[in-house]
Amino acid sequence: MRTASAQTPSLAEGRNLIVTEEVELPPAERPCDQSTEAVAAWLVDKARRLPSAARFVDEFAWRMLASGLPLLRVTLHCGTLHPQFLGATYTWWRTSGRTRAVMIAHEVADLIPYADNPVQRVSEGGEVLRRRLEGAGAVLDFSVLHDIKARGATDYYALPVTSALGGRRYMATYVTDRPGGFTASEIEELTEISQRLAVPADMFAQRAVAENVLKAYLGQTTGPRVLAGQIRRGAGEEIKAILWSSDLRGFTQLSDRLSGDRIITMLNALFDAQAIAIESHGGEILKFIGDGLLAIFPITEEAEEGQAARRALAAAGEAFGAVRHALTEAMPAGEPPARMVVALHSGTVIYGNIGAAARLDFTVIGPAVNLVSRVEAVAKALDLPIAVSEAFARAYGGDLRSLGRHQLRGLGGSHELFAPDFSPALLV
Repeated sequence: MRTASAQTPSLAEGRNLIVTEEVELPPAERPCDQSTEAVAAWLVDKARRLPSAARFVDEFAWRMLASGLPLLRVTLHCGTLHPQFLGATYTWWRTSGRTRAVMIAHEVADLIPYADNPVQRVSEGGEVLRRRLEGAGAVLDFSVLHDIKARGATDYYALPVTSALGGRRYMATYVTDRPGGFTASEIEELTEISQRLAVPADMFAQRAVAENVLKAYLGQTTGPRVLAGQIRRGAGEEIKAILWSSDLRGFTQLSDRLSGDRIITMLNALFDAQAIAIESHGGEILKFIGDGLLAIFPITEEAEEGQAARRALAAAGEAFGAVRHALTEAMPAGEPPARMVVALHSGTVIYGNIGAAARLDFTVIGPAVNLVSRVEAVAKALDLPIAVSEAFARAYGGDLRSLGRHQLRGLGGSHELFAPDFSPALLV
């Protein structure tokens, strides 16, 4: 199997364009001496076995170049189903020798009028676009044409590729830097071969939709587990983790006074602020419960108990500041500031599929989950922003002040609870 180098996903191009992968097939492994018939056969067979859409576009472009087509740049634009992103663009350049995958935020469609947006005109409108980029007759009516002309492009060709699944369209573009541009026979070849792109593009698009939806609704760790086949009801495993339970004080009274739209805006701001803090410290949100959430920081060989506890507490400290800022902007004038409460506990839970035969939830259950929710109730009763269990305090090993022993509803015996000393500015 051929190998390619892939760089770690990173933020780039601003918040509306996010680079998720860069692929570079080593020169010795790039296809050579291809025919367009061989490329067509590859598209409906071996192309589907590649590990990612970026790898697919990369190898496709090299194969097309090896067939004798004078290509400088090849792109494939695919729509997707994702709460943040409208779709993905895969761009290969001959000069860099690599392919870049970029996710496109929904906001981009609002920023560029339809008439000035070649992707929308081709993917949604079904147009075929051809632009000559050299000489006095050059037509540069899209911003991308100025960019590629500056890199030596002489001709631009974009066409729709119709999916076999529900009439969706992809967009393929081809750019050359050869003087005089593409010939009529080359345009005919590009048109014919592009229709074969639908088979692998459909497969990669459906895989991406499944991954996007599962990660969005189940989380970055749980989603891939389900996609990998861990879907049988009752299947689970025992894991150790730091558990996080958080809630918003006075939410019930607040929801009685505010409109539904305002409540949704406020909750989105609340959860965004916590999610960034939790995920940046290695945690994963398992579920949202009204105005609260349940998250875990797994304890593994790489993240031992003390380290996981420190990450969880650091996330809580960041979350308080972020939530305070987010809710200040989201709350209407005249409303008292909303306050968050967080409880942390270290324990063992069952992590797996639970629910009815036709409606499952991939979550955690066990006494540790009950305990962390009871700790949260005590924090509320004591009007504290955060409280942690004795098990968490032992794992953390740092300075925490005792809150004394407390009876936890439904649990036997008394439990000593603790609290950290955060800066007062973070506690409102």
